[in-house]
Amino acid sequence: MRRVGGLTPVDALGFLTIFSYGSWFYGFGVLVDDVAAAFGMSVGALGVVYGVTTLCGGLAAVFAARHLDRHGARNMLAFVGPIAAITYGLSSFASSAWLYCVLFPVSGAAISATGFYSLTQPLAMSLRPGEHVRAITRLTIWGAFSSPITIPLTEFLRGTVGWRNSVRISSGLLVVAYVVAARSTRDVTVARSSASASIRAALSGVSKSKFLRLYAAGVLVSSMSVSSLLVFQVSVMRWAGLSAALAATFAGGRGLLQLLGRLPLVPIVDRFGVWKVQIACRSAIGLGAIALAFSGSIPFAVGYIVIIGASAGALSAIDGMVAREILPTKDFATLASVLGLIGTVGSALGPIVVGLLVQASNTLGVVPVVVVATGISAPVIQILGARSRSRN
Repeated sequence: MRRVGGLTPVDALGFLTIFSYGSWFYGFGVLVDDVAAAFGMSVGALGVVYGVTTLCGGLAAVFAARHLDRHGARNMLAFVGPIAAITYGLSSFASSAWLYCVLFPVSGAAISATGFYSLTQPLAMSLRPGEHVRAITRLTIWGAFSSPITIPLTEFLRGTVGWRNSVRISSGLLVVAYVVAARSTRDVTVARSSASASIRAALSGVSKSKFLRLYAAGVLVSSMSVSSLLVFQVSVMRWAGLSAALAATFAGGRGLLQLLGRLPLVPIVDRFGVWKVQIACRSAIGLGAIALAFSGSIPFAVGYIVIIGASAGALSAIDGMVAREILPTKDFATLASVLGLIGTVGSALGPIVVGLLVQASNTLGVVPVVVVATGISAPVIQILGARSRSRN
């Protein structure tokens, strides 16, 4: 392991996190209207493409993590990642909708698998054995700056040089990030012989555990709760009485306030333990949804962004820490990415279910109700799983 340009290896992974999430993941929301106009597509159709990309990224992450368990990160960071970033850049040259709708999902899924937390968190933990809490906290503090940096940057580029050049510049920055991360982690070694022979074998070793099955169910429900909240937060704030401008401002502030949950995380975990902190953060999602329901009042809106900013921000790190403690070390990256895939499915299902309920009830007031219910259910499921573990 070595420093590159003054960055520690974990810092280099944080740099990668900023620009991988900032590429297609955050960039889509900024560029979607321009892309739709360029190809004569509806925003709804592009939303489907985005959803497919997200799910494919979750699947690809399992195989990337499997490679990490067996062979280390070099091939993912030095070859697959840069090629994915270049392919993302090539999507800006597409002259037809069908070509764009091929290049975008392929590149986005590969970027997800090689630059998102599903790979960078396990790798950060391997860089600092015995200090995984500090490694993940440091990495996710970097990650908290992704949307505040890349969303305004993408919007500036879109307005000045157009959406196509914006994608190309984002692609170039991401290539640099992969190269820096690859060089910084090039000395990482793994015990190839210790990992299970296949993904199926790795899963079969843990699937019999009632505790882990219930924990996975908690991940699914928690992801449904968080994604539903974030997708509909601006709409609910406007329904509650805020202006569109204020609602957008508060929603943006929530993203930055993730740092409230990450900066003090090490001493909090040292005092209370990762399990209790995770249960508290998941429970807080339900509390935040109550505040959202009354966010037409400024104090409640402030309460919402503080509660959800801190709890959701902490969860990104805490989930990885808990996974480290409950999953077998030899297949850790693979199994952690499977949990991530379950979370991705939950993130996709949540807004769909809530959207159907909003349509059926004809009121956005149903959103906080569903989020409170799922937000409370997730820690309850988790506690039931812990009890089943203690009895065995």
